[in-house]
Amino acid sequence: MKSKFEVSKEFLKNDDILKCPICGERLLFLDKSLKCDKHSFDISRKGTINLVYSKHYKNSKIYNYELFKNRREFIIGGFYFRLYKFISDILNDRFSSECTILDLGCGEGSHSKFILDLLKFDYKYYGFDYAKDAIKLASDYINYNRFYFLGDVNRIPILDSSIDIILDILSPFNEKEVKRIIKDSGVFIKVSPGKNYLKELRDVLNMEEYNNENDVFDNLQKRFKKIDKYNLNYKIEINEDNFQNLVKMTPAKKNNSSVISFVTIDLNVYVIRI
Repeated sequence: MKSKFEVSKEFLKNDDILKCPICGERLLFLDKSLKCDKHSFDISRKGTINLVYSKHYKNSKIYNYELFKNRREFIIGGFYFRLYKFISDILNDRFSSECTILDLGCGEGSHSKFILDLLKFDYKYYGFDYAKDAIKLASDYINYNRFYFLGDVNRIPILDSSIDIILDILSPFNEKEVKRIIKDSGVFIKVSPGKNYLKELRDVLNMEEYNNENDVFDNLQKRFKKIDKYNLNYKIEINEDNFQNLVKMTPAKKNNSSVISFVTIDLNVYVIRI
């Protein structure tokens, strides 16, 4: 069985869309690194690469290993399966040949992993996040057609017009970068919280009500012309372990001892055609 390092090497040997985050030149794989004429980026033993252009990069103390590990534990409980099925159905209806997929803010990788498992067409997937601990965990999903790297949504190390599908699940994005890297025939799928997303959890943690739903849609309408909006809203039962995972994956004060038995999943899915 090949190591993550060896699998990533095979992926990168056939890559033709990654670019240097410093000078913007195309990166080519040589030996154990991605290189342009002036810069070099080594593959880690976990098969990932740091492509963040910042001399002052610091790993987040909030978005850390514990948060992402608990997020994965909650996700693999199946609570978002309706979302994965909904997105994969849209993509399977639209695409039939090999596509390039970019996941903006992939986190520890589980959301996209379940979507990818439902796709009926061939693909090359690139997942990236700004948090080192997220990418370390995401490396568990490295495969012959899946690769993960550290990256910045404001300076995506991808060549222009290279991506067929962009996924953004509960993460920020940069409009100019999305428009730059996506193909004319591409699809951008943005998932954001609805007003009642995890309402019960926010109540027991004394968090503010989520009230940016309209702002998200308004901002998307200003930036993109062809938008279809869908809403997924349902309640799910959770046990104490699920609840503890939810609390620990939430970057907020965790000083409430209450326990809840269900939460609301309220998500808006925006399907944007370029």
